[in-house]
Amino acid sequence: MSKYYSIRTKLIAFMLIATTLPLLASISMTFIQTKTALREQAVEENKRLIYQASTNLNNYVDNVARASLAVYNDPNFLRNLAKIPGDYRAVAEVYTTLQTIRAAVPDVFQLYLHSFAANQSTLITNPFPKREERKQAYSGSLHGKTGGDSPDIWVESAHMSHTYGFKAASPDDPARTVITLHRVIKDIPSTERLGVLAIDLNMNTIAAITGRLYDPAKEQIYVVDGQNQIIYQGRSEVNHTDTLQEETASELNIARSSAGTAQNVAGHFEQDRSMYVYQQLGSTYADWTIVKQIPNETLYARATTLTWNNAMIAIAALALVIVATLFISIRITGPLKQLMRYMNQIQAGRLHVDIHLSSRDEFGVLARHFRDMMDTVNNLILREYRLEIANKTNQLKALQAQIHPHFLYNTLQSIGTLALQQQGQRAYILLSSLSKMLRYSMRDQTCVTLREEAEHARLYLELQQERFGDRLEVELDFAEDTLSVEMPRMTLQPLIENYFKHGADIQPGKGHISLSSRRINDHWIEIELNNNGPSIPEDKLLEIRGWLHQSHTTTGLSTQESDESESIGLRNVIRRLQLNSHPGHSARLEINNREPNGVKITVKLYAGE
Repeated sequence: MSKYYSIRTKLIAFMLIATTLPLLASISMTFIQTKTALREQAVEENKRLIYQASTNLNNYVDNVARASLAVYNDPNFLRNLAKIPGDYRAVAEVYTTLQTIRAAVPDVFQLYLHSFAANQSTLITNPFPKREERKQAYSGSLHGKTGGDSPDIWVESAHMSHTYGFKAASPDDPARTVITLHRVIKDIPSTERLGVLAIDLNMNTIAAITGRLYDPAKEQIYVVDGQNQIIYQGRSEVNHTDTLQEETASELNIARSSAGTAQNVAGHFEQDRSMYVYQQLGSTYADWTIVKQIPNETLYARATTLTWNNAMIAIAALALVIVATLFISIRITGPLKQLMRYMNQIQAGRLHVDIHLSSRDEFGVLARHFRDMMDTVNNLILREYRLEIANKTNQLKALQAQIHPHFLYNTLQSIGTLALQQQGQRAYILLSSLSKMLRYSMRDQTCVTLREEAEHARLYLELQQERFGDRLEVELDFAEDTLSVEMPRMTLQPLIENYFKHGADIQPGKGHISLSSRRINDHWIEIELNNNGPSIPEDKLLEIRGWLHQSHTTTGLSTQESDESESIGLRNVIRRLQLNSHPGHSARLEINNREPNGVKITVKLYAGE
């Protein structure tokens, strides 16, 4: 055998090509899809995190604003603003209210209060509070926002702390970055301004909330106001002049303008090899936006690592494929040759099948020899199958032939009775019906539809009604959706005939026979025959049920049956039902006594898919 046709050569070449190309394509597609998936996953995760942080910051600002409402919750506070500085009790109560605000809000650096009514300024800071008379509030802290058109409460962006015009407690005490909540105190419900309250807050809470959003070693976080001035950023200090980069601020402004009047704008954009995810607080007092910067090398680090890992796995897999191919090819060709020797022994004898295969390798030889064996087996199976079909056909014809004597005897007896009574026209009608039934019974057809079988039963019952007259009532009720189901020919007549053989002549009063069909489900129908004749004795009923059960549970037809002359109609029916049942869906016949008397016979047939 030429090396060109060797399985080993073909297998090595095929496995190298079939492994290398898919692996390279898989690595490329995995890298692209992983980058896309990581990008989408990172955006969604960061949106959720930043949204939660924005909610926490919003709640923090709202808590500070609510705490500042203590100036209105204290009924004496507004009156005390007009009393100070002369009334020391009023001064003490004002200090108490300010200390309450300071205790209610975390991260309060200092509080500043100015009373327009008493021209008094107060600064609550460590270590001691300070107080002095002034004609106007410290203008540097209010930035002119105490005019009539200004809001009653607002948050000043990040700036360096100062002493609101008071002398510093220590020359060495450095300024720090703070944000300030300003509230104008009015004489509610009038609009007269009684004073102004300023609460300086350090960045500890903001840092704690935003610190959970990013990795300080790889990412950056910003909190900016509506003018893109940086309020807080991680990894470095902020002064009051820091703003976002111009390109980033421009993208953020575009996002805000496209959102219209919405105050909780959220989204993301890419710029300068970084991904920016942002979320606006939507606070009434602070127009802030949280912006997270994720560099591409951080964003796609997992994709890069995964790609390198896949590359290493691919190289190892390729080496393993080469080794495994060599090993498997050697292990396969040896057993194949041994298998061919065994198959040559099977082939000896009468197995002569000419197979033309273009393949000249070991698999080709194996295929030819295997086909030789399979053709022989198939021929044997086909021969046995034909013998079985012939046996079943002969057996079916013999079973059908057993029915004719009973049918002819009973029918001719009825016609003879009419002839004796000289009813020629009725005798002609009965002979016409009999001819139709004989043609039907002698048809060379194994199976018919329920419609044809029902018509045959109707003709038979008409003959019997002629025989019994008013002593016999007949009721037929076949569901239309069951009439197309196929069944063995001459099935219903033997079942009906049992009534006339075993009970009609001794039946006191009027006899009754009903025959109906219905569909049980999509695949099965049920034919039910009821009569009011004598019930079957219990021992005989148990015997009948015994051989009915045997016929349902065995694949073959038993030839050892006791008392062949009894129940011949039922035996023939169940045999023909078994012979013509759909494979795997055997027909069933059940027989039961009725109360107080009578017999009920039920036939269940498979209606197909």
